[in-house]
Amino acid sequence: MTLHMKDAVAQHIHYLRMTGKSYNTVSQATYKFARFEAIMGEGRTLDELKTRQDVMPYIDTLRSEGCQPVTINNYLSALRGLYDWAIAEHLVTHNPFHQLRVKVTERHSTEIPSPRQLSAVIDAIDVPLYRTFLTVQLHTGMRINEVRLLKLDAIDLQERLLYVRESKTGKPRRIPLNDKIHSVLSTYLDEERRPVDSPYVFPSARGALICKTTINRHLTTAATEVLGYPVTSHTLRHAFTTHLYDKGVMETTLSELLGHSEPKTTRRYIRVRENHLRDAVERLTLD
Repeated sequence: MTLHMKDAVAQHIHYLRMTGKSYNTVSQATYKFARFEAIMGEGRTLDELKTRQDVMPYIDTLRSEGCQPVTINNYLSALRGLYDWAIAEHLVTHNPFHQLRVKVTERHSTEIPSPRQLSAVIDAIDVPLYRTFLTVQLHTGMRINEVRLLKLDAIDLQERLLYVRESKTGKPRRIPLNDKIHSVLSTYLDEERRPVDSPYVFPSARGALICKTTINRHLTTAATEVLGYPVTSHTLRHAFTTHLYDKGVMETTLSELLGHSEPKTTRRYIRVRENHLRDAVERLTLD
């Protein structure tokens, strides 16, 4: 008997829960599937969609509603996961979302993705440890090794502070936690952290330091899926710096947050966008 899409989604969501996917992952998947059904209509069967052409109306509607390519690719990733699961369960033999992505506007090699784009990339990572790790990087500007070495006693959720005690420069610093990272860390520490005896916030399966290569692999895979090109964890530090600079944060403050000894080091992390350059020259008047 052919399985209806609604029933397949319900089974897939149950599968995600039973295999330990986080509340965030499950809730986002539920929303994306509901939106797909709202656009494509109820009553469809799982094997009714056979080719990419069959799902083009969905992509066209998302575009008409103003969704950016990064967001559309994020939605397509969830549906690709649904059909991959269905194939593994022998419910269908095809995946109409296989390698289906919307082209993201071509970027210059020096251009840094926006925090919104990088958040969409990180949200596409299923494993809570890596998703939280990278979210911390994006919202604090910390180096990858600083996050790897972060210990439980270095996080003060009550005071909303994070203490970096081991850094590249040997200079300890305090980083305030914004609302987003405070919420993410609270959920992670209460519900998602690996149940191992370890002083580290992000321990390996054996309680030791996690591998940098593995972290970057999760990020580059998700970025290629969502953005169409890979990024590394160091990109998150550049994005943190550039975004705050765009918002008017002074270089001296950025240097303090990043743990730089010299402001000139901070300048290497800043990518001034063309619109800011244009705005700057437009301020010149002869009056």
